[in-house]
Amino acid sequence: MDSNILQYEVLFNLSQDLIVIANSDGYFKKINPQWTKKLGYSEKHLLSTPFMEFIHPDDKNITSNMIRQQIDGISISQFENRYIGKQGQVIWLEWSTTAVDATGDIFAIARDITDSRNQQDRLESLVSTLQEKNKQFEDLFNLSQDLIVIANTDGYFKILNPQWEKALGYEIKALKSKPFYSFIHPDDLESTSNEIEKLSRGLSTVSFKNRFIKSDGGHIWLEWNAISIKETGDLFAIARDKTTTREDEIKQDLMLKDLKAKNKQLEDYAYIASHNLRSPVANIYTLARFLKETELEKEQQEYADLIQNSAETLNNTMEDLINVVQVNQSTNLKIKHISLEKICENVLKQLSGELISNNALVNTNFNEIDTIEYSETYMHSIFLNLISNSIKYKSQKRPPLINIESKKNENSVQLIFKDNGSGIDLKRHKNKIFGFRKTFHNNADAKGFGLFMTKSQVEALNGKISIESEPEKGTIFTINIAS
Repeated sequence: MDSNILQYEVLFNLSQDLIVIANSDGYFKKINPQWTKKLGYSEKHLLSTPFMEFIHPDDKNITSNMIRQQIDGISISQFENRYIGKQGQVIWLEWSTTAVDATGDIFAIARDITDSRNQQDRLESLVSTLQEKNKQFEDLFNLSQDLIVIANTDGYFKILNPQWEKALGYEIKALKSKPFYSFIHPDDLESTSNEIEKLSRGLSTVSFKNRFIKSDGGHIWLEWNAISIKETGDLFAIARDKTTTREDEIKQDLMLKDLKAKNKQLEDYAYIASHNLRSPVANIYTLARFLKETELEKEQQEYADLIQNSAETLNNTMEDLINVVQVNQSTNLKIKHISLEKICENVLKQLSGELISNNALVNTNFNEIDTIEYSETYMHSIFLNLISNSIKYKSQKRPPLINIESKKNENSVQLIFKDNGSGIDLKRHKNKIFGFRKTFHNNADAKGFGLFMTKSQVEALNGKISIESEPEKGTIFTINIAS
Protein backbone atom coordinates (compact mmCIF):
# COMPACT_ATOMS: atom_id res chain seq x y z
CA MET A 1 0.00 0.00 0.00
CA ASP A 2 1.20 3.46 -0.92
CA SER A 3 2.63 5.28 2.14
CA ASN A 4 0.51 8.37 1.43
CA ILE A 5 -2.65 6.32 1.38
CA LEU A 6 -1.58 4.63 4.61
CA GLN A 7 -0.97 7.99 6.29
CA TYR A 8 -4.34 9.20 5.06
CA GLU A 9 -6.10 6.16 6.56
CA VAL A 10 -4.37 6.64 9.91
CA LEU A 11 -5.33 10.34 9.98
CA PHE A 12 -8.88 9.49 8.86
CA ASN A 13 -9.42 6.96 11.67
CA LEU A 14 -7.64 8.76 14.52
CA SER A 15 -8.96 12.29 13.96
CA GLN A 16 -11.10 13.83 16.74
CA ASP A 17 -13.06 15.66 14.05
CA LEU A 18 -15.85 14.00 12.11
CA ILE A 19 -14.60 13.22 8.55
CA VAL A 20 -16.96 12.15 5.80
CA ILE A 21 -17.19 11.55 2.07
CA ALA A 22 -20.79 11.90 0.82
CA ASN A 23 -22.17 11.37 -2.68
CA SER A 24 -24.61 13.53 -4.56
CA ASP A 25 -27.52 11.16 -4.02
CA GLY A 26 -27.60 12.03 -0.30
CA TYR A 27 -25.74 9.14 1.38
CA PHE A 28 -22.52 8.92 3.33
CA LYS A 29 -19.95 6.86 1.37
CA LYS A 30 -17.30 6.78 4.03
CA ILE A 31 -17.16 7.99 7.66
CA ASN A 32 -14.47 7.88 10.29
CA PRO A 33 -15.08 6.22 13.72
CA GLN A 34 -15.80 9.58 15.40
CA TRP A 35 -19.27 9.56 13.80
CA THR A 36 -20.41 6.46 15.68
CA LYS A 37 -19.02 7.88 18.95
CA LYS A 38 -20.83 11.20 18.56
CA LEU A 39 -24.18 10.06 17.19
CA GLY A 40 -24.37 6.59 18.78
CA TYR A 41 -25.45 4.83 15.58
CA SER A 42 -23.54 1.96 13.99
CA GLU A 43 -21.43 2.62 10.91
CA LYS A 44 -23.74 0.39 8.87
CA HIS A 45 -26.83 2.41 9.88
CA LEU A 46 -25.12 5.70 9.13
CA LEU A 47 -24.03 4.55 5.66
CA SER A 48 -27.37 2.99 4.75
CA THR A 49 -29.60 5.93 5.79
CA PRO A 50 -29.88 9.25 3.88
CA PHE A 51 -27.82 11.70 5.90
CA MET A 52 -30.64 14.27 5.85
CA GLU A 53 -32.48 11.94 8.27
CA PHE A 54 -29.90 12.73 10.97
CA ILE A 55 -30.12 16.53 10.58
CA HIS A 56 -32.25 18.66 12.89
CA PRO A 57 -35.56 19.54 11.15
CA ASP A 58 -34.90 23.29 11.53
CA ASP A 59 -31.52 22.97 9.72
CA LYS A 60 -32.51 20.78 6.73
CA ASN A 61 -33.21 23.69 4.35
CA ILE A 62 -29.94 25.50 4.98
CA THR A 63 -28.08 22.18 4.71
CA SER A 64 -29.71 21.44 1.32
CA ASN A 65 -28.70 24.90 0.11
CA MET A 66 -25.14 24.27 1.25
CA ILE A 67 -25.00 20.94 -0.67
CA ARG A 68 -26.29 22.58 -3.85
CA GLN A 69 -23.55 25.19 -3.60
CA GLN A 70 -20.99 22.41 -3.16
CA ILE A 71 -22.25 20.65 -6.27
CA ASP A 72 -21.98 23.97 -8.11
CA GLY A 73 -18.30 24.07 -7.13
CA ILE A 74 -18.50 26.57 -4.26
CA SER A 75 -16.42 25.66 -1.20
CA ILE A 76 -18.11 26.23 2.15
CA SER A 77 -16.27 26.96 5.37
CA GLN A 78 -17.59 27.42 8.94
CA PHE A 79 -21.09 26.30 8.07
CA GLU A 80 -23.04 25.17 11.17
CA ASN A 81 -25.95 22.81 11.59
CA ARG A 82 -27.37 20.37 14.13
CA TYR A 83 -27.45 16.59 14.06
CA ILE A 84 -29.73 14.41 16.21
CA GLY A 85 -28.04 11.48 17.95
CA LYS A 86 -29.51 8.08 18.66
CA GLN A 87 -30.49 9.14 22.24
CA GLY A 88 -32.13 12.31 20.95
CA GLN A 89 -29.19 14.49 21.87
CA VAL A 90 -28.55 17.60 19.77
CA ILE A 91 -25.01 17.93 18.39
CA TRP A 92 -23.81 21.18 16.87
CA LEU A 93 -21.29 20.70 14.02
CA GLU A 94 -19.13 23.32 12.32
CA TRP A 95 -18.29 22.29 8.73
CA SER A 96 -15.54 22.82 6.19
CA THR A 97 -16.46 21.21 2.89
CA THR A 98 -15.33 20.90 -0.70
CA ALA A 99 -16.60 19.05 -3.78
CA VAL A 100 -14.33 16.39 -5.32
CA ASP A 101 -14.14 17.20 -9.01
CA ALA A 102 -13.40 13.75 -10.47
CA THR A 103 -16.27 11.91 -8.77
CA GLY A 104 -18.63 14.71 -7.75
CA ASP A 105 -18.47 13.47 -4.19
CA ILE A 106 -18.35 15.90 -1.26
CA PHE A 107 -15.45 15.74 1.17
CA ALA A 108 -16.16 17.41 4.55
CA ILE A 109 -14.72 17.79 8.00
CA ALA A 110 -16.95 18.72 10.95
CA ARG A 111 -15.98 19.79 14.45
CA ASP A 112 -18.24 19.23 17.47
CA ILE A 113 -19.02 22.74 18.83
CA THR A 114 -21.94 21.67 21.03
CA ASP A 115 -20.34 22.86 24.29
CA SER A 116 -19.32 26.26 22.96
CA ARG A 117 -22.64 26.69 21.16
CA ASN A 118 -24.59 25.79 24.32
CA GLN A 119 -22.45 28.25 26.23
CA GLN A 120 -23.16 30.86 23.58
CA ASP A 121 -26.89 30.12 23.79
CA ARG A 122 -26.76 30.47 27.57
CA LEU A 123 -24.85 33.72 27.23
CA GLU A 124 -27.35 35.05 24.69
CA SER A 125 -30.21 33.99 26.95
CA LEU A 126 -28.54 35.72 29.89
CA VAL A 127 -27.98 38.87 27.84
CA SER A 128 -31.59 38.79 26.71
CA THR A 129 -32.75 38.34 30.32
CA LEU A 130 -30.51 41.19 31.48
CA GLN A 131 -31.80 43.42 28.71
CA GLU A 132 -35.35 42.61 29.70
CA LYS A 133 -34.60 43.24 33.39
CA ASN A 134 -32.84 46.46 32.46
CA LYS A 135 -35.88 47.52 30.45
CA GLN A 136 -38.13 46.72 33.42
CA PHE A 137 -35.84 48.71 35.71
CA GLU A 138 -35.85 51.65 33.31
CA ASP A 139 -39.64 51.55 33.14
CA LEU A 140 -39.86 51.39 36.93
CA PHE A 141 -37.27 54.14 37.26
CA ASN A 142 -39.01 56.45 34.82
CA LEU A 143 -42.65 55.72 35.68
CA SER A 144 -42.36 55.53 39.48
CA GLN A 145 -44.29 58.14 41.44
CA ASP A 146 -41.54 57.99 44.08
CA LEU A 147 -38.33 59.97 43.73
CA ILE A 148 -35.45 57.61 42.85
CA VAL A 149 -31.83 58.72 42.92
CA ILE A 150 -28.25 57.49 42.77
CA ALA A 151 -25.80 59.95 44.34
CA ASN A 152 -22.03 59.80 44.58
CA THR A 153 -19.84 60.29 47.61
CA ASP A 154 -18.74 63.81 46.63
CA GLY A 155 -22.26 65.10 47.25
CA TYR A 156 -23.76 65.24 43.75
CA PHE A 157 -26.72 63.50 42.17
CA LYS A 158 -25.64 61.04 39.43
CA ILE A 159 -28.97 59.69 38.21
CA LEU A 160 -32.45 61.06 38.90
CA ASN A 161 -35.82 59.83 37.68
CA PRO A 162 -38.30 62.30 36.07
CA GLN A 163 -40.37 62.58 39.26
CA TRP A 164 -37.74 64.93 40.69
CA GLU A 165 -38.59 67.58 38.11
CA LYS A 166 -42.29 67.33 38.97
CA ALA A 167 -41.71 67.42 42.71
CA LEU A 168 -39.12 70.25 42.96
CA GLY A 169 -39.70 72.20 39.75
CA TYR A 170 -36.01 72.11 38.72
CA GLU A 171 -34.74 70.48 35.53
CA ILE A 172 -32.66 67.32 35.99
CA LYS A 173 -29.63 69.16 34.59
CA ALA A 174 -29.93 71.86 37.26
CA LEU A 175 -30.31 69.29 40.02
CA LYS A 176 -27.12 67.53 38.92
CA SER A 177 -25.13 70.75 38.59
CA LYS A 178 -25.07 71.61 42.31
CA PRO A 179 -24.28 69.63 45.47
CA PHE A 180 -27.51 68.06 46.67
CA TYR A 181 -27.04 69.71 50.07
CA SER A 182 -27.91 73.03 48.41
CA PHE A 183 -31.47 71.78 47.85
CA ILE A 184 -31.99 70.64 51.47
CA HIS A 185 -33.78 72.87 53.99
CA PRO A 186 -31.20 74.56 56.28
CA ASP A 187 -32.88 73.19 59.41
CA ASP A 188 -32.43 69.62 58.11
CA LEU A 189 -28.82 69.79 56.96
CA GLU A 190 -27.31 68.40 60.16
CA SER A 191 -29.70 65.46 60.46
CA THR A 192 -29.25 64.65 56.74
CA SER A 193 -25.46 64.78 57.07
CA ASN A 194 -25.63 62.39 60.04
CA GLU A 195 -27.80 60.00 58.03
CA ILE A 196 -25.39 60.01 55.07
CA GLU A 197 -22.49 59.37 57.43
CA LYS A 198 -24.36 56.27 58.68
CA LEU A 199 -24.84 55.12 55.09
CA SER A 200 -21.12 55.51 54.42
CA ARG A 201 -20.52 53.04 57.28
CA GLY A 202 -22.68 50.44 55.58
CA LEU A 203 -25.85 51.03 57.58
CA SER A 204 -29.19 51.43 55.83
CA THR A 205 -31.69 54.28 56.13
CA VAL A 206 -35.36 53.59 56.82
CA SER A 207 -38.15 56.20 57.04
CA PHE A 208 -35.83 59.18 57.47
CA LYS A 209 -37.59 62.51 56.85
CA ASN A 210 -36.20 65.83 55.65
CA ARG A 211 -37.26 68.84 53.59
CA PHE A 212 -36.16 69.79 50.08
CA ILE A 213 -36.51 73.34 48.76
CA LYS A 214 -38.58 73.76 45.59
CA SER A 215 -37.85 76.13 42.73
CA ASP A 216 -40.68 78.42 43.87
CA GLY A 217 -39.14 78.79 47.34
CA GLY A 218 -41.52 76.39 49.06
CA HIS A 219 -40.50 72.99 50.38
CA ILE A 220 -41.65 69.38 50.39
CA TRP A 221 -41.24 66.71 53.04
CA LEU A 222 -39.55 63.53 51.79
CA GLU A 223 -39.41 60.16 53.56
CA TRP A 224 -36.28 58.18 52.60
CA ASN A 225 -35.20 54.56 52.36
CA ALA A 226 -31.57 54.26 51.27
CA ILE A 227 -28.55 51.96 51.08
CA SER A 228 -24.90 52.33 50.14
CA ILE A 229 -23.70 50.35 47.09
CA LYS A 230 -20.68 48.50 48.45
CA GLU A 231 -18.83 48.12 45.15
CA THR A 232 -18.94 51.82 44.19
CA GLY A 233 -19.73 53.61 47.44
CA ASP A 234 -22.61 55.37 45.70
CA LEU A 235 -25.91 55.93 47.51
CA PHE A 236 -29.10 54.40 46.14
CA ALA A 237 -32.24 55.95 47.61
CA ILE A 238 -36.00 56.13 47.14
CA ALA A 239 -37.99 59.02 48.57
CA ARG A 240 -41.75 59.48 48.91
CA ASP A 241 -43.46 62.86 49.08
CA LYS A 242 -44.94 63.07 52.59
CA THR A 243 -45.72 66.79 52.53
CA THR A 244 -49.47 66.45 53.05
CA THR A 245 -49.06 63.80 55.74
CA ARG A 246 -46.38 65.77 57.59
CA GLU A 247 -48.38 69.01 57.44
CA ASP A 248 -51.40 67.16 58.79
CA GLU A 249 -49.26 65.77 61.63
CA ILE A 250 -48.01 69.27 62.48
CA LYS A 251 -51.56 70.62 62.42
CA GLN A 252 -52.75 67.77 64.65
CA ASP A 253 -49.91 68.42 67.10
CA LEU A 254 -50.80 72.10 67.23
CA MET A 255 -54.50 71.31 67.63
CA LEU A 256 -53.72 68.83 70.41
CA LYS A 257 -51.59 71.38 72.25
CA ASP A 258 -54.29 74.00 71.81
CA LEU A 259 -56.97 71.55 72.99
CA LYS A 260 -54.95 70.62 76.06
CA ALA A 261 -54.42 74.31 76.87
CA LYS A 262 -58.12 75.10 76.48
CA ASN A 263 -59.10 72.03 78.50
CA LYS A 264 -56.77 73.13 81.28
CA GLN A 265 -58.30 76.61 81.16
CA LEU A 266 -61.80 75.14 81.41
CA GLU A 267 -60.80 72.95 84.36
CA ASP A 268 -59.18 75.91 86.09
CA TYR A 269 -62.22 78.03 85.39
CA ALA A 270 -64.62 75.39 86.73
CA TYR A 271 -62.50 74.84 89.82
CA ILE A 272 -62.09 78.58 90.56
CA ALA A 273 -65.73 79.37 89.79
CA SER A 274 -67.07 76.58 92.00
CA HIS A 275 -64.80 77.54 94.89
CA ASN A 276 -65.46 81.26 94.55
CA LEU A 277 -69.21 80.68 94.42
CA ARG A 278 -69.23 78.32 97.37
CA SER A 279 -69.09 81.06 100.02
CA PRO A 280 -71.78 83.32 98.50
CA VAL A 281 -74.11 80.36 98.00
CA ALA A 282 -73.60 79.29 101.61
CA ASN A 283 -74.40 82.85 102.68
CA ILE A 284 -77.58 82.88 100.59
CA TYR A 285 -78.64 79.57 102.16
CA THR A 286 -77.97 80.87 105.69
CA LEU A 287 -79.72 84.20 105.07
CA ALA A 288 -82.73 82.36 103.65
CA ARG A 289 -82.86 80.22 106.82
CA PHE A 290 -82.65 83.35 109.01
CA LEU A 291 -85.36 84.95 106.89
CA LYS A 292 -87.64 81.95 107.41
CA GLU A 293 -87.24 82.28 111.19
CA THR A 294 -88.70 85.80 111.12
CA GLU A 295 -92.37 86.62 110.95
CA LEU A 296 -93.28 86.35 107.31
CA GLU A 297 -96.47 86.34 105.44
CA LYS A 298 -97.40 83.10 103.69
CA GLU A 299 -96.27 84.26 100.28
CA GLN A 300 -92.96 85.58 101.66
CA GLN A 301 -92.41 82.24 103.44
CA GLU A 302 -92.83 80.43 100.12
CA TYR A 303 -90.28 82.71 98.47
CA ALA A 304 -87.82 82.10 101.31
CA ASP A 305 -88.28 78.31 100.86
CA LEU A 306 -87.59 78.64 97.14
CA ILE A 307 -84.44 80.70 97.79
CA GLN A 308 -83.16 78.14 100.29
CA ASN A 309 -83.91 75.18 97.98
CA SER A 310 -82.23 76.91 95.05
CA ALA A 311 -79.13 77.66 97.12
CA GLU A 312 -78.97 74.02 98.28
CA THR A 313 -79.32 72.74 94.70
CA LEU A 314 -76.62 75.13 93.50
CA ASN A 315 -74.32 74.05 96.30
CA ASN A 316 -74.80 70.35 95.45
CA THR A 317 -74.08 71.08 91.77
CA MET A 318 -70.86 72.85 92.68
CA GLU A 319 -69.79 69.94 94.89
CA ASP A 320 -70.33 67.58 91.97
CA LEU A 321 -68.44 69.93 89.65
CA ILE A 322 -65.48 70.02 92.02
CA ASN A 323 -65.43 66.22 92.14
CA VAL A 324 -65.46 66.06 88.33
CA VAL A 325 -62.53 68.47 88.09
CA GLN A 326 -60.62 66.43 90.67
CA VAL A 327 -61.20 63.25 88.64
CA ASN A 328 -59.93 64.89 85.44
CA GLN A 329 -56.89 66.30 87.23
CA SER A 330 -55.92 62.98 88.84
CA THR A 331 -53.06 62.13 86.48
CA ASN A 332 -50.75 60.76 89.18
CA LEU A 333 -53.04 58.22 90.79
CA LYS A 334 -51.31 55.63 92.93
CA ILE A 335 -51.51 52.30 91.10
CA LYS A 336 -50.93 49.19 93.19
CA HIS A 337 -51.97 45.57 93.62
CA ILE A 338 -55.54 45.50 94.89
CA SER A 339 -58.00 42.71 95.70
CA LEU A 340 -61.38 43.07 94.03
CA GLU A 341 -62.94 40.82 96.65
CA LYS A 342 -61.64 42.91 99.56
CA ILE A 343 -62.76 46.18 97.99
CA CYS A 344 -66.20 44.70 97.36
CA GLU A 345 -66.42 43.53 101.00
CA ASN A 346 -65.57 47.03 102.25
CA VAL A 347 -68.20 48.63 100.00
CA LEU A 348 -70.85 46.09 101.08
CA LYS A 349 -70.09 46.91 104.73
CA GLN A 350 -70.43 50.61 103.92
CA LEU A 351 -73.82 49.95 102.27
CA SER A 352 -74.99 47.33 104.75
CA GLY A 353 -77.85 49.52 106.04
CA GLU A 354 -79.24 50.13 102.53
CA LEU A 355 -78.84 46.46 101.59
CA ILE A 356 -80.77 45.30 104.66
CA SER A 357 -83.51 47.93 104.39
CA ASN A 358 -84.09 47.02 100.73
CA ASN A 359 -83.79 43.25 101.31
CA ALA A 360 -81.04 43.22 98.65
CA LEU A 361 -78.89 40.16 97.87
CA VAL A 362 -75.39 40.46 96.39
CA ASN A 363 -73.58 37.46 94.83
CA THR A 364 -69.87 37.76 93.93
CA ASN A 365 -67.43 35.60 91.97
CA PHE A 366 -63.80 36.69 91.76
CA ASN A 367 -62.37 33.18 91.32
CA GLU A 368 -61.08 33.73 87.77
CA ILE A 369 -59.12 36.84 88.70
CA ASP A 370 -59.04 38.78 91.95
CA THR A 371 -55.79 40.75 92.18
CA ILE A 372 -55.11 43.50 89.63
CA GLU A 373 -53.04 46.67 89.41
CA TYR A 374 -55.34 49.66 89.74
CA SER A 375 -56.19 52.74 91.77
CA GLU A 376 -57.72 51.57 95.03
CA THR A 377 -59.59 54.88 95.39
CA TYR A 378 -61.12 54.63 91.93
CA MET A 379 -62.05 50.96 92.27
CA HIS A 380 -63.78 51.62 95.61
CA SER A 381 -65.73 54.46 93.95
CA ILE A 382 -66.70 52.24 90.98
CA PHE A 383 -68.06 49.48 93.23
CA LEU A 384 -69.84 52.01 95.45
CA ASN A 385 -71.53 53.83 92.57
CA LEU A 386 -72.64 50.74 90.64
CA ILE A 387 -73.97 48.83 93.67
CA SER A 388 -75.71 51.97 94.98
CA ASN A 389 -77.14 52.48 91.50
CA SER A 390 -78.63 48.94 91.51
CA ILE A 391 -80.27 49.54 94.90
CA LYS A 392 -81.51 53.04 94.03
CA TYR A 393 -83.11 51.89 90.76
CA LYS A 394 -84.55 48.61 92.02
CA SER A 395 -87.73 47.18 90.57
CA GLN A 396 -90.92 47.76 92.53
CA LYS A 397 -91.93 44.18 91.71
CA ARG A 398 -89.04 42.24 93.33
CA PRO A 399 -86.21 42.68 95.84
CA PRO A 400 -82.81 43.69 94.41
CA LEU A 401 -80.50 40.88 93.21
CA ILE A 402 -76.97 41.94 92.24
CA ASN A 403 -74.37 39.62 90.67
CA ILE A 404 -70.75 40.78 90.42
CA GLU A 405 -67.98 38.77 88.75
CA SER A 406 -64.54 39.23 87.21
CA LYS A 407 -63.18 37.63 84.05
CA LYS A 408 -59.76 37.64 82.42
CA ASN A 409 -59.62 38.29 78.69
CA GLU A 410 -56.55 38.24 76.44
CA ASN A 411 -55.79 41.95 76.76
CA SER A 412 -58.05 43.09 79.59
CA VAL A 413 -59.82 42.26 82.83
CA GLN A 414 -63.61 42.44 82.81
CA LEU A 415 -65.78 43.46 85.73
CA ILE A 416 -69.46 42.66 85.25
CA PHE A 417 -72.25 44.13 87.41
CA LYS A 418 -75.67 42.62 86.72
CA ASP A 419 -78.93 43.47 88.52
CA ASN A 420 -82.66 42.71 88.20
CA GLY A 421 -83.74 46.33 88.66
CA SER A 422 -86.10 48.62 86.78
CA GLY A 423 -83.72 48.91 83.81
CA ILE A 424 -83.33 51.73 81.27
CA ASP A 425 -84.85 52.28 77.85
CA LEU A 426 -81.62 52.47 75.83
CA LYS A 427 -83.47 53.30 72.62
CA ARG A 428 -84.40 56.64 74.21
CA HIS A 429 -81.48 57.29 76.54
CA LYS A 430 -78.38 55.37 75.31
CA ASN A 431 -76.43 58.50 74.30
CA LYS A 432 -77.14 60.17 77.65
CA ILE A 433 -76.50 57.29 80.07
CA PHE A 434 -73.13 58.55 81.27
CA GLY A 435 -73.84 62.26 80.90
CA PHE A 436 -73.31 64.77 83.70
CA ARG A 437 -76.42 65.09 85.92
CA LYS A 438 -78.57 63.00 83.54
CA THR A 439 -81.43 61.02 85.15
CA PHE A 440 -83.85 58.55 83.57
CA HIS A 441 -86.26 57.66 86.39
CA ASN A 442 -88.69 59.59 88.56
CA ASN A 443 -86.54 58.83 91.56
CA ALA A 444 -86.24 61.57 94.18
CA ASP A 445 -82.68 60.44 95.05
CA ALA A 446 -81.47 60.50 91.44
CA LYS A 447 -78.70 63.03 90.83
CA GLY A 448 -77.31 61.79 87.52
CA PHE A 449 -73.78 61.96 88.88
CA GLY A 450 -72.73 58.39 89.84
CA LEU A 451 -72.53 56.96 86.31
CA PHE A 452 -70.77 60.07 85.04
CA MET A 453 -68.15 59.70 87.78
CA THR A 454 -67.75 55.97 87.11
CA LYS A 455 -67.18 56.48 83.39
CA SER A 456 -64.70 59.30 84.05
CA GLN A 457 -62.71 57.15 86.48
CA VAL A 458 -62.69 54.09 84.20
CA GLU A 459 -61.56 56.09 81.17
CA ALA A 460 -58.97 58.00 83.20
CA LEU A 461 -57.08 54.68 83.44
CA ASN A 462 -57.60 53.78 79.76
CA GLY A 463 -60.56 51.47 80.38
CA LYS A 464 -64.04 51.27 78.85
CA ILE A 465 -67.51 50.83 80.30
CA SER A 466 -70.60 49.63 78.42
CA ILE A 467 -74.24 49.01 79.34
CA GLU A 468 -76.98 46.54 78.40
CA SER A 469 -80.47 47.21 79.71
CA GLU A 470 -84.20 46.94 79.07
CA PRO A 471 -87.09 48.31 81.12
CA GLU A 472 -88.02 45.88 83.92
CA LYS A 473 -85.36 43.37 82.76
CA GLY A 474 -82.45 44.76 84.72
CA THR A 475 -79.09 46.23 83.73
CA ILE A 476 -75.60 44.89 83.00
CA PHE A 477 -72.55 47.14 83.28
CA THR A 478 -69.33 45.70 81.77
CA ILE A 479 -66.02 47.37 82.58
CA ASN A 480 -62.92 46.52 80.53
CA ILE A 481 -59.77 47.32 82.48
CA ALA A 482 -56.57 47.50 80.42
CA SER A 483 -54.14 44.88 81.72
